[in-house]
Amino acid sequence: MKLKYIIFIFLIAALKVEGQNFVLSQPYTSAQFMSPASVGNGVYEQRVQAIMRNQLFNGNNLFRTYVVGWDKRIKNKNTEVEEELNQKDYLGIGAQIISDQLVGGLLQTNYVSINTAYHIALSAENKSSLSLGLGGTFSQTFLDESKLNLGSQLYGQLNGLGSSLSTYTFKKFPYTLSANTGILYMRHDNEHFFQLSANAFLYSVPDVTESVNSSASNMRIAGFMNLENIINEYSTYLLHASYNFRLNNGENDRQILLGASFGFPLSYDYGTVKRLYVGGYYRYEDAFIPTLSFMMDKYNVGISYDIYSNNKTGATIKQNGFEISFSKSFGKKKGDLLKTLFD
Repeated sequence: MKLKYIIFIFLIAALKVEGQNFVLSQPYTSAQFMSPASVGNGVYEQRVQAIMRNQLFNGNNLFRTYVVGWDKRIKNKNTEVEEELNQKDYLGIGAQIISDQLVGGLLQTNYVSINTAYHIALSAENKSSLSLGLGGTFSQTFLDESKLNLGSQLYGQLNGLGSSLSTYTFKKFPYTLSANTGILYMRHDNEHFFQLSANAFLYSVPDVTESVNSSASNMRIAGFMNLENIINEYSTYLLHASYNFRLNNGENDRQILLGASFGFPLSYDYGTVKRLYVGGYYRYEDAFIPTLSFMMDKYNVGISYDIYSNNKTGATIKQNGFEISFSKSFGKKKGDLLKTLFD
């Protein structure tokens, strides 16, 4: 019997595992993950965005997270000239699925979100806008006890670690409903891109156990800033900063991500652009994250690797992780706007 599996189930039982506070190294590549107010604000009419993240401990797969989202803007039927659509207020809609898996699916939490956002033009050319977003999320957790394969020795081993499963009753398919809201300001023209957003997520993570220590709903507060500007000859620089905070079992749980990338043109024709982005980010008190991204007119692809700087890497447990992002845009382009990595 492998001790690591004993430890994993011990943590589930004794610490009453909840879904982890999501950690993404390229969150700016998934608009809905950042804010419900972002749905429908892509350069093209609609887009699909996806992230796959893998976290390893001592070479073993601990966490795997998948994020897939789709969103689009709804055309204003009262617009007489279709080319002027980007000068009008409009509605955006979107859907997102997140699957957070522990130890190859031993504990899996799935989140399905539906988001809407109303975009208000603040200038005649729609170079700036204010978006108000609202969404709801259905969450469900599944504990696959068949993956443990520990037999009758499990309870004895756990008792040896100082815990007893007798005080816990495992739920079958626990679920919760939650809500989120956000506001986003955006300035976007053919040379500049800027976003500033504040968001609130009220949620209660599905709890796989029934006990008197069950946690209450949490409020997660999040904000971010995205910036990309032309330098010269279609080269760009990109800045991202994001902050997440929640109260978790009486303790503050926060994430701060800061970083920059430089985009180098690979080719440019009228209406088509290709750039290679090279950069790095720092997740406060956690990891340094070198990134490499490639942007085409309707495609974005990125890869990042986490070099952890927390205390765990100084012990016998060696932690690492990598992340791959992808997005594809569809439909008509919204005016002569700068195509950025945030699309």
